[in-house]
Amino acid sequence: MPLHRRVFFIAGFDPKSPRFYHHLYRALAAHRPPGAEGAGGPPVRVSARRRLNDWADEWDVQWPPSDGGEDLHTRYTMLRWDDIVRAHWARSAGTVLRDHWNFYVDGSRQGLFGRAWRVSRLNWFFIVFPLAVALVMALLWGLLATGAAVMLPLASRPWGPLAIGAAACIGAWWSWRRLSHRLGSDWLMRLYGFSHAQAEGRVPELDPRVDAMAALIVQAAAESRDTQELLIVGHSTGATLAASALSRALVQAPELGRSGGPQLSLLTLGHCIPLVSYFATANQLRNELDALTAHRQLTWVDYTAPADWAGCGRISPWHRPGPAVLHRLSPRFPKILQPERYQALRRNRLAMHMQYLKPADFAGRYDLLAFTAGRQTLRDRHPPEASTAP
Repeated sequence: MPLHRRVFFIAGFDPKSPRFYHHLYRALAAHRPPGAEGAGGPPVRVSARRRLNDWADEWDVQWPPSDGGEDLHTRYTMLRWDDIVRAHWARSAGTVLRDHWNFYVDGSRQGLFGRAWRVSRLNWFFIVFPLAVALVMALLWGLLATGAAVMLPLASRPWGPLAIGAAACIGAWWSWRRLSHRLGSDWLMRLYGFSHAQAEGRVPELDPRVDAMAALIVQAAAESRDTQELLIVGHSTGATLAASALSRALVQAPELGRSGGPQLSLLTLGHCIPLVSYFATANQLRNELDALTAHRQLTWVDYTAPADWAGCGRISPWHRPGPAVLHRLSPRFPKILQPERYQALRRNRLAMHMQYLKPADFAGRYDLLAFTAGRQTLRDRHPPEASTAP
């Protein structure tokens, strides 16, 4: 059966294996909201997962068309980097605190926060939220310790204030850890810490992996000349890697997307590209983003929710616009989810950030299964004349 589409998916900064994401995709195919494309017809079939190599798994998706014709066949390849994530997943509180220091001090020095403030005050607030949690805890415990020390009798000095100070430090540390976990700022800090290391080039194993991803994309394009679409999908931090991998693939094969081959598409979900590209040291990434927007045959669509704390919904994923077809859109979660379900997401930042990959309750424009396995290409669904690039 001829291939209708080749999809390459890159997950975010998540230590979970492809088994988890294969399960998510099967759930996406099994739960179609009423009125959605393909709902009420034959079920979309997702094959078992198979290993392609040490850093790529794949599965096949069969979409039976409503007219009873031949199934649409999509090959879905997950490009792995979860091994790199696990090697950099901060486990100790000291490491998380170090990441706080590195990200915020270097971000201030290199202008990240100034750029974010000028573009979006909301996203600036999201970025500084973990720092605000730490500062508030330090201030509260500092005030408490000061008040307790003032009330001590003179005879207890200096050991009494020292004991109170030590107890306050322990209390501030414990309460900060508990509160940051409850508010979801601890995993945000892991994401920010890795983004800073990536911008500084301190993840040496990442570049060779992205180069290998680019080579596999080029190979797939060469083997799938009759395929309708070559679609690269990146979620969260994976959006940054997807942009880099596709840009490097275009260096290896500048003819990608041109006549005689599949349409070239990039779909980014919950992107946080500015967490890397706004660092002054991230020149390579900015050049890669410029190369993508300069590629006229590319369709790049970004769906990032404004309420997603880990995504930069109000900041453009590209460095500057160009002749490529560019769209910045919101998945409009309040419109495609039950009200109580959406309110639960508002209280759980990680769940909100993962919702891009999960089924909706109501049909809407955002439909990941249709984007990755349906009949229309990304450019057909988001035509150039409706471009939403600034």
